[in-house]
Amino acid sequence: MLRSHLKGVSWQNPLVNIAVHAVDPVDYVVRTMNGRGHIPRYSARVRSVGIKGDIGAKDFQKGGRKAANLMRTYAALTPESKILEIGCGCGSNALGLGEFLDDGNYTGMDIERVSLEAARGIAPLRAKGFRFDFLDVRNGAYNPDGKYLATEYVFPYPDACFDVIFFASVFTHMLTDEVLNYATQIGRVLKPGGRCMFTAYLLDRPTTLPFPFTAQEHSYMNETIPEIAVAYHSKFLYDTFAKHDMACPSGPLWGSIHGGEAQSGGLQDIMVFTKQG
Repeated sequence: MLRSHLKGVSWQNPLVNIAVHAVDPVDYVVRTMNGRGHIPRYSARVRSVGIKGDIGAKDFQKGGRKAANLMRTYAALTPESKILEIGCGCGSNALGLGEFLDDGNYTGMDIERVSLEAARGIAPLRAKGFRFDFLDVRNGAYNPDGKYLATEYVFPYPDACFDVIFFASVFTHMLTDEVLNYATQIGRVLKPGGRCMFTAYLLDRPTTLPFPFTAQEHSYMNETIPEIAVAYHSKFLYDTFAKHDMACPSGPLWGSIHGGEAQSGGLQDIMVFTKQG
């Protein structure tokens, strides 16, 4: 989702950062009283889901279950599926998947270290053998000092090792050449017959959010830090994934960014690709 309308990322603002940490004690009490004490603290959660009034992490837990159900419906996810989540944040979707997947069948990766460490600290997920890998990939909004360029990064996994690849609000923070490389990597590590499901801002229909600047195939909201919010036309994504033998047999599930009721169940649009072969 769109994490901020501020110049930069909201939780990186010093005053906002102080405020969200001040909420942590209250959040802890509410989480503990409601059986959610294992979920990361509020000041960690905002790094991956944005500033919101989710004291006690009820919505955080609900969102993970919703994502897991979407994957079961549209990505043919089964308990035996080996899944890679790109941009796993601090573990919302991993928690939802933890109620369904067999032990050891989840790998998450993220470029924001604090969020990733929070996910690694979730005891039920450690018990299930879920894995969380840090990607030291450079991103103007979330990891400006990253060691590797997203245009060149090679996923640290063997060929054809995942049944499902899922990512929410990742391409919304990536530029054209970065998306091209990630599509290459996704095509490499996805098994034949496997599915890739992701959310994005699509420009095929009018949007309720502005993307006034354009470069290559992407349009973006913030001229200073383009990675804050990025949108694409679906044709670019169809063509890009097709180059790596991934087809999308049906159209996108439209999000509420276009106005009206969301087919996707959220602000962003959803696309699902299947690896041929």
